[in-house]
Amino acid sequence: MNDAAVSMRRDLSERELEEVHLRQIAAIVESSDDAIIGNTLDGTITSWNPAAVRIYGYSATEAIGRSIEMLVPDALRGDVPGILAQVQAGDRVEQYETGRARKDGKVIDVWLTISGVKDASGAIVGASTIARDINERVRGVEALHRSEDSYRALFERHPAPMWLYDLSTLRFLRVNEAAIASYGYSREEFLSMTIEKILGPEDETALREGREASVSRHRRKNGTFVEVLVTSDAIEFEGREAGLVLAQDMTAQRGLEEQLRQGQKMEAIGRLAGGIAHDFNNLLLVIRGYSSILLGQLSDEEQRDSAMQIDSAAERAGEFTRQLLAFSRQQVLRPEVTDLNAVVAETLTLLQRSIGGSVQIESELEPTIGTVLVDSGQIAQAVMNLALNARDAMSEGGGTLRIRTAGVELDGESLHSHDEVTPGSYVLLQISDSGTGMDKETQSRVFDPFFTTKDEGTGLGLATVYGLVKQSGGHIWFYSEPGMGTTFKLYFPVTDAHVTPRTASRDLPSLRGSETILLVDDTEVVRSLVTNTLESYGYTVLVAGGGAQAIQIAEQADARIDLLMTDVVMPRMNGRELADLLVAMCSNLKVLFTSGYPSDTVLRHGIAEARTAFIEKPYLPDALARKVRETIDG
Repeated sequence: MNDAAVSMRRDLSERELEEVHLRQIAAIVESSDDAIIGNTLDGTITSWNPAAVRIYGYSATEAIGRSIEMLVPDALRGDVPGILAQVQAGDRVEQYETGRARKDGKVIDVWLTISGVKDASGAIVGASTIARDINERVRGVEALHRSEDSYRALFERHPAPMWLYDLSTLRFLRVNEAAIASYGYSREEFLSMTIEKILGPEDETALREGREASVSRHRRKNGTFVEVLVTSDAIEFEGREAGLVLAQDMTAQRGLEEQLRQGQKMEAIGRLAGGIAHDFNNLLLVIRGYSSILLGQLSDEEQRDSAMQIDSAAERAGEFTRQLLAFSRQQVLRPEVTDLNAVVAETLTLLQRSIGGSVQIESELEPTIGTVLVDSGQIAQAVMNLALNARDAMSEGGGTLRIRTAGVELDGESLHSHDEVTPGSYVLLQISDSGTGMDKETQSRVFDPFFTTKDEGTGLGLATVYGLVKQSGGHIWFYSEPGMGTTFKLYFPVTDAHVTPRTASRDLPSLRGSETILLVDDTEVVRSLVTNTLESYGYTVLVAGGGAQAIQIAEQADARIDLLMTDVVMPRMNGRELADLLVAMCSNLKVLFTSGYPSDTVLRHGIAEARTAFIEKPYLPDALARKVRETIDG
């Protein structure tokens, strides 16, 4: 083969190779996920691959021949001449992040790489633009930033202390505002120390041994300790192993737990007191009943004095039982619409005589306070209890006792969160003294039954006041400091109810009667005493030990039964159930309930709502005779 033929074959092979190369480049351009666009140096589009169709929305026919500026948002059009000038000068623009406009007008984020296109002589005659759609990546980054901002805000604004610390060095890395406020260190102080600075001794031991204490005692900057519930987790932070800690102050929770324990204790003692009262009052009824009979029969002064001592002791025991029922909120109250100012004014008259001349009493009674629904007699007793306690808290030189009433509005945040307050209008009864005040230990037990700081006393005075206020739907709060005296505030809800005040016992021409009474009580000594008492006043008494026997007696009775007198708390059939049956059987039957267990009468058996009479054990013979006469005649 001659030289010319060899040269022709070589040229053919080079053209073939070049064609193959061009076909490969075209295939790459066609299959690329990036938009590849060719344009002249004046910006006229000359080529447009499928990815450009997908990314920008224009077909090749729509794009070729138009200016590249159709893809540039108005705000960025000034950048195009400069970029083309750079390319013409031989510079390459790489990964230029900018915005480009789609056919639908939406602006997307892209990375651009722009290179010059040379002719055979090496002169730059155009530009090739590779555009990568980074819209999803940008949105992801923005979302990540938003997420980081959210977590940072959550960390900083969380109401409980939070911090990050290096697991290897134990040095604080980040702290939030709550940690700064709770522990007393500035942010700079925190970041200059390790977490060992705030740990209590037991937590340092747990940390050295690799244990995680869920409840810890942390040391504040001022040296005091706070009990916290610690929640921690290991995370990666700025390329290092870190611990994320949430420390919740347990003080409020411990306070609620203590209130719950106190409530449970009071409830348990209350149930015990109620159970004791039922049986104890039956015994006191018998003791006082027979001592009254003895006093009516004895003429010897020495014997009468002994009987009077027995009766006096039983009366004091009855008062003690009533105190037990008061603090456990089981006493029978007789509420009426009451002007608290009138009760206080009447009580002040008694106080002047009983509290002593060394104590100066000052009163400030707001004249426009509303009325309250309370047992006025019990409120007067509560004022007396608080006043006498105040007197005892003052030195022998005396002091000042201030009593004040006022109308107030309470909301859910009132009383300094010491109590659950029903929002509304209240009447405030405030009693303050200039006495010795109470220390923290005494304050924590001030309403505990049987707790007293006096040499003599039952420790039930303040407990009964507490029970009375709560049973009346009110709230009680106190403040005291050693050497600064004590203030008690009693809040009673204002009432709009129209309740007819109790009337005084009317004068009866005689306590005697000739009617027939069916007496039902499950305690034999009580039945015996009450039978003798009623018969001594002229009544005919039919006696039953329980509900079934009472029904049988009523069915077989020859004469009309005028009054059913029944104990409320009895086995198998209680007094209310018995009364319902007998009232249905006997027309015009009157009912007198009695009990030494007021909680059952009021709370369980609905006696307070019934239109019937009630007499609380223990009672004296003449009180029983009066109540029977009033019930029959009523």
